[in-house]
Amino acid sequence: MSRERSKKILGLFSVLIMLHHLGQKVSAFWVPELYRQHGLEPFVPIGYLLVSFFFFCSGYGLIKSMKSRENYFDGFPVRRLNRILFVFVVTQVIYFGVRTFQKAVSLPLNPYSWFIYTIIILYLGFFLIYRKESKLSLTFMALWILGYSIICYILVKGNWWYNASPVFLLGIIMAKREINIQSKGDSETDSGTQMSSDDLTKPGLKNKKTILLPLILSATLFLVCFIISENADAIYKSLHIQNYGIMNLIRVLLQIIACSAFSLFIYLLASQPHKDNVTETDTEKKSTKKGRIATNILCFYGSMTLEFYLIHGLFVELFAHHFISDTNPPVYYIRNVAAYVPVVFVLSTASALCLKKLADWITNVYKESDSFRKFTHDMKKVGMIILLGIAGITVFMGLRRARVTREAEDTASQFKDSFVKTVTAGGREIALLDEGNGEYTVVLMSCELPCATLHLNPLADRLSSDYRVIIIDYPGTGFSPDTDEERSADFYTDVVKDTLDALEIRDHIILVPHLLSGLYGLSYIEQYPEGIEGIVFIDGVPPEIGKHILGGNFNSEDEYAWFIRRYAGAMKLRQEFMVRTGYVSWQFPIYELMYPEKNMQEYLPVMEMMYTKYYMRCAYLLEQKEAYANCEKVKNMKLPEDLPAVFLLSNQMKNANPYGLNWLKAYNKKITDKDIQKVKVIAGDPYNAYYNPRVIKTMIDEFMADMKNE
Repeated sequence: MSRERSKKILGLFSVLIMLHHLGQKVSAFWVPELYRQHGLEPFVPIGYLLVSFFFFCSGYGLIKSMKSRENYFDGFPVRRLNRILFVFVVTQVIYFGVRTFQKAVSLPLNPYSWFIYTIIILYLGFFLIYRKESKLSLTFMALWILGYSIICYILVKGNWWYNASPVFLLGIIMAKREINIQSKGDSETDSGTQMSSDDLTKPGLKNKKTILLPLILSATLFLVCFIISENADAIYKSLHIQNYGIMNLIRVLLQIIACSAFSLFIYLLASQPHKDNVTETDTEKKSTKKGRIATNILCFYGSMTLEFYLIHGLFVELFAHHFISDTNPPVYYIRNVAAYVPVVFVLSTASALCLKKLADWITNVYKESDSFRKFTHDMKKVGMIILLGIAGITVFMGLRRARVTREAEDTASQFKDSFVKTVTAGGREIALLDEGNGEYTVVLMSCELPCATLHLNPLADRLSSDYRVIIIDYPGTGFSPDTDEERSADFYTDVVKDTLDALEIRDHIILVPHLLSGLYGLSYIEQYPEGIEGIVFIDGVPPEIGKHILGGNFNSEDEYAWFIRRYAGAMKLRQEFMVRTGYVSWQFPIYELMYPEKNMQEYLPVMEMMYTKYYMRCAYLLEQKEAYANCEKVKNMKLPEDLPAVFLLSNQMKNANPYGLNWLKAYNKKITDKDIQKVKVIAGDPYNAYYNPRVIKTMIDEFMADMKNE
C-alpha cells in the first residue's frame, strides 16, 4: 500500500469523520426531538470504523519505517510526537478561549480529542516495545493495548475509546507480512527465480483471482459483525440477558472484528496494482480532469488530517443547538442541515490549513535552529523539571488544603452548635435547621449539596421572618451520619416525612424542592399528600431529563442505566485524586460567586471542607446512581388537581433548553388546574436560591398570597 494511496484514503475519511460528528449532533436517535434533523443518519454509526483505518495506517507505517531506516528509534518520541503535541496544544488553547468566552470551561476542553490521547499511548507503547524487537514484541504490544482498554473501561470511557485501537496490531502484522514477502522475493530472485513487479507489490497474492476470496471474506465478516453489533440491544432484550455488561463486552468484541475486517478490506483494495502494470503516475497522467481534481482534493485533506480532525469539532459545536454540553446555550444555532454542513466544512478547512501552515513553519524553525533542536532533544531534562515542578505544587496544595480543613472544623462546630439540631427519624439520625415561626412550614428540599443546612442558610434567613423553615441534611451529607440505603426517590421522601413527623409537623406544609429534588417533591405529594398545602419548584428538573443527565452516545435506555451506575464510581476515583493532591481547591471559586453576601464569607471554608468531605462520596454517588430510575418513577405523574403549585423557571434555563428539553413545556405537562398551578419565569439562573434569596422569598410570598386568595 503506497503512501500516496493511504494519504488519499485518510483525506476522505477525515471528511467523513466530520460528517459522522455532525450526524451525531443532529440526526442520531439520542438527539432530543426538539433539535433532531434528518439527512445525516448514515454517518452516525461509522465513526469507529473510519478511525480504525487511521490506527491501521499508524501501525503499518511504523513497521515500514522501522525496517527501512537505520537508527529509527533515535529521537523517536520527539520526531513522532512533536507535531501532534504542537497542534494539540494550539487547538486546546483555541477551545479554552472559546469556552471561557461562553462560560463553559470544563475538561476535556476538546470533546473530540480522545483519538490524540489514544494514538500517543500507542506510539509510546511501540517505542518501548519495538526499540528492542523480539519474537514476543507483538504479544507485548497486544498486552499494552489490552491494558489501555481495561483502564478506559474502569474510567468509564465510551466504547469508541478502545474498540478501534486493536487494529493498530493488524497494521503491524500486515506490514511485517509485506516485508517478509519482499524478502522472500529478493531471495528467490537472487537464486535465479524470476518474479514480476506485480508479485512484489501485491500483499502475497500471485494473481487477481486469489485477491477475490480475501476481499469477499473480509467484507462479509465486516458486514455480519457490524450489523449484529448495531442490533445488539434488540438481541439483548429478546434473549432476556440479565447482565448488560456481558452484552456490552460482546458488542465491543464484534466492533473490534468489524473494524479489523473493514480496515483489511480497504488495505487489500489499496494494495492492488493498476491494470497492465501501469504505475500510479502513468494512471494519473491518463485520468480525466475530474479525476485529477478529486485526487488533488483528497491529497489536500490527506496532508492535514491531524489539523482537520482537531479543529472541526469546534465548528460542529459553535453552530449546534447547544455548545459542547446540552446544558450550555448555543453560540449561533444553524438549524438547517443543508446550511450547517457546508458552514462547518468550509470553516474547518480554512482553520485546518492555517494550523498546518503554522505547524510547518515551526517545523522549519526546528530544522534550521540548532539551539531549538538541542532544547527539544534534551526533553528528558525538561520533562524532569516539569515533573518536579508538578510534584512541588501538588505537595504545597495538599498541605495547604489540610491546614484549611483543620481550621474550618472549628467554624463548622460553631455553626452546628448555633443553628443545627438533631432528631431521630425513622431510625436515622438527622441533622436539620429549624428556624422561624409562622402558620406555614416551608421545607427546603435540596439535592447534591454537601451541607444543605449551610448552603441554603441565606434563603432560610429570608424566609424565617414569615414562616417556619426546615432544611434537612440527608444521611451522608452535612451533619447527618450516613446509612447504606439505596437513594431512591422513596428514600428521600421517607427521610423528609419521618423528620417532619419527629418534629410533629403534619399540616400547613409548603414543599420547596430545588433542581433534582423536584423529583422527590413529586414523589412526596404522590405518597403523602396529607398536610401539603402547596409546592414551589425552583428550576425543578423535569423527569424527562433522566435520559440526558449524562452526555454521550447511548444505544438504548438499558445501556444508559448501566453506564450511569458505573459512571458514579469513576467520578469517585477522580474526586479522590483531586482531594488527596489538594487540587480540589480549583473547584471552590464557584462558592465565592454563589455567596456574595458578607455574612456568609466566614462560612466559605466550611463549605469547602464539606465539599471535600462529601462531594462524590457515598451519599452523592448513590443519589447519582439512582437519578435515572428516580426520573422514570415520576415520569408520567401529574400534579393533584386541588394542589396549589408554582414552577419557578429561571430565564437562563428557559432560553437554553438544557439537555435539549423545553422545560416550560415539560412543566405545563404536569399542570392539571391552571387556576392554581402556574409557571413563572424569573431572572437569573438555577443558583438564585444561593446568591439571590430575595427573589425566591418574593416569589414564595406571592405564591402564598395567591393561595390564600383562592
